[in-house]
Amino acid sequence: MRLHRARLTTTTALAACLMPIVPLAAMAQETSLAIEVGPATDAFAPSRIGLRVSGPTSEPASGFVRGCRGQVMAEADGVAFDVTGPMSTLAFSAAGESLTSMVVGTADGLYRCALADEQGFVSSSLAEVQPGRYMVWLGTEEGGSVDARLFASETAVSSIELFGFDVSRLGEPRNGSFVYQASAEAGRQELLTEAPLYANTPLRPLGPDSCWGYSQLDAADAVLNVEEGGETLSIFAMSDRDLVMAVVDPSGGVHCNDDVYQLNPAITLPAAEAGAYQVFVGGYSSGGGDTYDLYASAGQPAFANVMIDTDAEPRAGRATIDASMEGRGVRLTTAPLSAGRDPMDGLSATSYCAGYTDLSAPDMVVTLDASHPLLSLYARADSDLTMAVRAPDGSWSCNDDSFQLNPGIGFNNAQAGDYAVFVGSYAQGEQGEYNLYASLGEPNWEGTEPAGGFSAPDWLNYAAEPAVATLTYGPETLIDPRVIFDIAPSQTDSFGLGDGCAGFLTPAQPDLVVEATEGLPQLMVYMVSDSDGTLTVVGPDGQLYCNDDFEELNPGVMIPNPQPGPYAVFAGTYGGNGGMATMGVTVATPQWVMDREH
Repeated sequence: MRLHRARLTTTTALAACLMPIVPLAAMAQETSLAIEVGPATDAFAPSRIGLRVSGPTSEPASGFVRGCRGQVMAEADGVAFDVTGPMSTLAFSAAGESLTSMVVGTADGLYRCALADEQGFVSSSLAEVQPGRYMVWLGTEEGGSVDARLFASETAVSSIELFGFDVSRLGEPRNGSFVYQASAEAGRQELLTEAPLYANTPLRPLGPDSCWGYSQLDAADAVLNVEEGGETLSIFAMSDRDLVMAVVDPSGGVHCNDDVYQLNPAITLPAAEAGAYQVFVGGYSSGGGDTYDLYASAGQPAFANVMIDTDAEPRAGRATIDASMEGRGVRLTTAPLSAGRDPMDGLSATSYCAGYTDLSAPDMVVTLDASHPLLSLYARADSDLTMAVRAPDGSWSCNDDSFQLNPGIGFNNAQAGDYAVFVGSYAQGEQGEYNLYASLGEPNWEGTEPAGGFSAPDWLNYAAEPAVATLTYGPETLIDPRVIFDIAPSQTDSFGLGDGCAGFLTPAQPDLVVEATEGLPQLMVYMVSDSDGTLTVVGPDGQLYCNDDFEELNPGVMIPNPQPGPYAVFAGTYGGNGGMATMGVTVATPQWVMDREH
């Protein structure tokens, strides 16, 4: 190439640059420049060489190829590439503001022409390339001058890499536009079913550090229009093929993903803005011939299509957790296991969900009345349990074995609202019962037991008249009652009666009977005393509830969804010495203070 007629500079490393170091005048008369290019030695780093080419154009492009447009650089000023070995593909790509065409001369003496688009981008790809010299001439309109970037590479350089991504230049979406309609209540929105997969253009130009695989960037596969922003939005795809995905948001930001659930990609956008989202689905490897399904969901990606019926009553009822109440954990319910036939796999995009349950309704809805640094929900049974919980923001969390074969899930900075709890079994169709617990803080596994519960023993006379009082308590009760009394000293121990049972009590009669009426969400019986107090409560069905230290040394028994009827309360002390005490009943926050006026 004659350097006095055109200027050539390299912009990236050259494979080889055959340029002897001689005076410039000698170079202009006696030397030429050829750039070596060949097959890559690393399959993950394809060959690519970039150059900057400038100079005047003088010869009609149609002189090389009939019908080719504009003028190209003089024949002697073509850029020479020496291919050193057979290549399956070789692409020449160029970009410059004034480019109109590119002529490529192959080693067998033939010529081909490629026309530039309105941006000044032009590309020509050759297949089954044999060793030899290949020439490239760049063209402009008549009388123009070339100032362009030229690339020789195993795969064509994308115009997006050179000019940036311009949504306005995209064609109509291949599979249509959609209005976002997913919600936590309605479940995921199905956008495409068995859509054809195109995977022929690298996604890397959209984001070199995060966009992998191949798609087709001339048009989006789908456009999702979000009419109201501010909520968390997930877009995800599923296929037997290893998929990748890129989403361009309304502000032009690019989001890419490879694998979230198995080999399926998902992109989650917190506080998604209103506008059009351009969705590109592709394959981790190039080549088409496969299909995929495309979805959108509120919150985390719903790879398993679970629709929560907010009107469906939870199988084991509801419970409210007072965020200002402290303690070592309470049992929320004892319930039969609904292992069902629904796999839990795929409920969560952030944690693995094992086992099976009945997804038609939650087992229990636990309401946290205000935010708290840590809420723990956990279950225990003789069988191998699993658990999934849907938080107020729609996100899913799952656990299999937190303590032995029992699941537990902690929510840091727990939001106020409803937590839908699904308890399942690791093996499909497992039978049995479980106990569900909640703690404001870490799980208190020491205070748990396998399901089945404990019944009051015959020697505990819970049907007798109470020593202190009988109180009627229900939703219509305006003021929470508090009773001052003396705990009688005793030598009858309650250790081992049931979960949390400790201390010494008087078994001949209860100290207090609480007549619970219909409609209570929960029943809290608590006590403050001069001594280390204990509480034993027997429900209308003979079920036993015990506690020793709920708040420091003060006991409290919380019974969720209490059935109507009498609850016999036996007050005791850990050492059997008795003492003055105040007992209270509430559905909210206990008053952990002593009243001393009888």
